[in-house]
Amino acid sequence: MSNCEMDMPTPCPRCGVVVDLHDMASHPNEFKSLVCESCHVAIEAENNQGLAIDSYGNKIAWEYLPDEGLLEICANGENIATWLCEDDPEDSLKAFMVIWNKAQALVTSEQGGAA
Repeated sequence: MSNCEMDMPTPCPRCGVVVDLHDMASHPNEFKSLVCESCHVAIEAENNQGLAIDSYGNKIAWEYLPDEGLLEICANGENIATWLCEDDPEDSLKAFMVIWNKAQALVTSEQGGAA
């Protein structure tokens, strides 16, 4: 849609694309802020994933799939777990990391200190 066909052409503050004000969506992280639909989807995706480092230097990547209510967890690029997640995915990841770090410590102690 060109600017002349829009009732209220408005630039998206995140990407700069001009869209009609009525087509903008609430910013997922900032109260009283609007973004275009594409940015809204991108921000939601960014909010639903993350990276943590465990006690042994392993990269733990996670992605929350809100439609399925699942938290997919990978260690060093390999899928290691899929958890049902009813609450905040970051809280679920913290609970997972406690279990994960204890398991890593147990394996390390059984192997005489080498993970």
